[in-house]
Amino acid sequence: MNAKSDLLSLPDDALIVILGYLELPMQLGLTQVHPRFLDVMPLVWRSCNKSANLPLIELHLSDKNLRFFLGSTQRSLNALRLKMEKQSNFDILTDYVFPNLKDFRFSTHSFSLTDSDLPKLLRSFPNLTTFSPHGKFTGKHFVDFRFLDNLTLSYCSKMEVDHLVHILKARSLRSLKLALFDIDLPQSTDLPWEGIKNLELLQGYSWELERWFLSKLEHLKHLKQIILCDHDDDGFLEKVIMSANRSSIKMLEINAGMPLFYVIKRLRVPCKIMKVAGYHLYFYDGSFENITELYLRNCHFPKRNIFEIMMQQLKTCEIFGLQHCQFSFKEFSFVALEIGSGRRTKLNVHLGENIYQSDNFMDHDMEVNWSVEGEHKFFQLHMEHPKINSYSHAVSIYFD
Repeated sequence: MNAKSDLLSLPDDALIVILGYLELPMQLGLTQVHPRFLDVMPLVWRSCNKSANLPLIELHLSDKNLRFFLGSTQRSLNALRLKMEKQSNFDILTDYVFPNLKDFRFSTHSFSLTDSDLPKLLRSFPNLTTFSPHGKFTGKHFVDFRFLDNLTLSYCSKMEVDHLVHILKARSLRSLKLALFDIDLPQSTDLPWEGIKNLELLQGYSWELERWFLSKLEHLKHLKQIILCDHDDDGFLEKVIMSANRSSIKMLEINAGMPLFYVIKRLRVPCKIMKVAGYHLYFYDGSFENITELYLRNCHFPKRNIFEIMMQQLKTCEIFGLQHCQFSFKEFSFVALEIGSGRRTKLNVHLGENIYQSDNFMDHDMEVNWSVEGEHKFFQLHMEHPKINSYSHAVSIYFD
């Protein structure tokens, strides 16, 4: 008996579970193989796909297959990520109504949507709470999404401030992502307090935050995350943190470009977790000495002694993760006694895919050879990934 016959002999509940592990193109391919697969596949999708991520540019789904999938899941989906390749993808999507879909985020490839397409989206997604549109939208009709909670405007190339004001007069948002308005925008506009007072997440350019939110940050009591998408002003991060008037920071993510040590030394608020990406660490002045968890990703250590000094001075750090970092030395030995001396808690060092970078072609991009000299109860080395998530924004600030 072949594999197809084995599958077809299974009861529906077992077949649904097995087919649920397959990728969408393979699932669609099976619907052409046997009528039973065609009958059971909608059940597979409705049981497994409460949310769907459809990068149509990569999946190369035919219009027929896209229609079959969306038609089968229109009442079960509550979240949809859709990268549309062509206009027909949008036309097929808006042929259906998704009554339970709360979260819709999309982008387009070879075409652009405009305000004239909004009525179709409003009809197809009547109960939307999270919306991330992509196109030449001005923001007109966005207010007609009656349950809107989370709004990303970053990809609306024609967005108008007047429409944003209108939205915030009618809807009290939990998250708002900007980073789209020109710095030369007239300064007289103010954003309605009722629409932003419950914000939990705020994203924008530094000038957007300074003009519209900086004076209000202290009063945004629900705010849990601020994302800065640029870093033109060296002192702006300090200004944001001081204006928020919080007793501590849960986590700070800093990407390449921000003057790292200047920023950290200027912080007057305790920070528990710090993630740093894309830096050349030419020196170290004890800036991380009060951090509990420190994660470095895609960072470069051009000198061995800088790394040695850091390891000896991280006395309060309990987790130190290094992933995809480059070092100027082939091997390194952690001296457990030196690292553990003076500590009160254990330092756990996690290493993942770090390389020795040399001008010598034969040595280039070799794995660093790590070892431990001696033992200490307050030091342990883990040869595994520290699981540092990548992030693209200049700075992210997380509050408790």
